[in-house]
Amino acid sequence: MNSQHRTIRAILSTMGPIRAENYIRAFDLQEDEALYIIAREVRKESIQQISATYNVSQETVKRRRKSGFSKIAEQIP
Repeated sequence: MNSQHRTIRAILSTMGPIRAENYIRAFDLQEDEALYIIAREVRKESIQQISATYNVSQETVKRRRKSGFSKIAEQIP
């Protein structure tokens, strides 16, 4: 995983759930990117659980999360 993505995950892990969710939603992400990041990083759901919940493939979840993390990394100074 990209070191910037690891840094973002570390930042999220220090926040409470509501604050982390609001932080993620503050960025200009597509709705599914935000949902998948929140489900995995805040709610600690597995990729399999997320894909089953939203009826998408596991690869879609992984791609959307990666895309969302990249967008967040671009917006952080």
